Amino acid sequence: MKISDTIDEFREILDEIMIKALHRRVILYGYESYTGRFLKWYAEYYHDIRIDYLVSTDMSRGRAYDQEIFRPSLLEFEYRDVKDAYVWLAEPLTNDTGKYLEKYGYIKNDTYFDFYTAIYGNDIIAKDDGKDIFHRKKVGRRDIQFLEWLEWKYDCNFVTRIKKDEIAIAGEHNEGYGVTTQKEIFEILSRCHCIPHNKDAIFDYGCGKGGAVVSFLDYGFEMVGGVEYEPHIYEVLMDNMKKLNVDEESIELICNDAVNLNAELDKYNWFYFFLPFDIHIFKQCIVNICKSYKRKQRKIKIISISPYSHNVIEETGVFRLIMELTIDMRQRVVHIYETR
Repeated sequence: MKISDTIDEFREILDEIMIKALHRRVILYGYESYTGRFLKWYAEYYHDIRIDYLVSTDMSRGRAYDQEIFRPSLLEFEYRDVKDAYVWLAEPLTNDTGKYLEKYGYIKNDTYFDFYTAIYGNDIIAKDDGKDIFHRKKVGRRDIQFLEWLEWKYDCNFVTRIKKDEIAIAGEHNEGYGVTTQKEIFEILSRCHCIPHNKDAIFDYGCGKGGAVVSFLDYGFEMVGGVEYEPHIYEVLMDNMKKLNVDEESIELICNDAVNLNAELDKYNWFYFFLPFDIHIFKQCIVNICKSYKRKQRKIKIISISPYSHNVIEETGVFRLIMELTIDMRQRVVHIYETR
């Protein structure tokens, strides 16, 4: 089954709410959460809807501001066309929030919309399952985003971080586990003008639990590969693919030391790095990609998020930097390299 078909159920729920706001102003209420940033991105990426007013209910949470952030008291003022806007809730609807919105004339499911109930019903808080760090899922309030919805719907495990010192097998060279989602990956690929064709294939170094693998498949790559060194994480990765019924012919996921991969790289023309390991391992992987290029000449692109070791790639003489961009995540800088 195609991942995009699986995730379409989630997209359809969001789309049903969002398209009502075409030709209307939009207030995003609760922007400080990941859910808020995801809804903002999704509205623009899929529907070209720009949020007009970002409202934060917790100004203490630090993040990069990309436009003005208002307090909830914005609704109390005779400010421009706020009273005619739709309100999208990026946090669970409470009695107090509902009363506050209705006090200023907003009507549920008419001019203000509860995304959390639409996506998760009443199952908004995830409880501790008592499992070990490799199999433990997120605890607390769920976020609205692709991978977390897959966790809820299909009992997958993607989003929980694993710290560097909790991954003993990789020793001094590992960098811990974190996940990138469609919000980040789609943004990068679209800005690269990437339109995958049937011969395009992408390889994820340090693929972890498979969040990026799912995102690449959802974007349209018909072949996605990856390597993960930690066997417990690899076990979770393969369990995720099984639960999502991913077509085995569309993935090649390897449990091995990344430096041992050579001929396996020849079928790929895109390579993806999101701080999977230190410069020692990174250098050897870049050397192996260059050897693959010499064995099989083709146009290759490398995506490197937080490119601390960018000189390693340029000094090969095989690749040149063709794009620098920033995206909405903690590690914002992304480099794109291409064979000369």
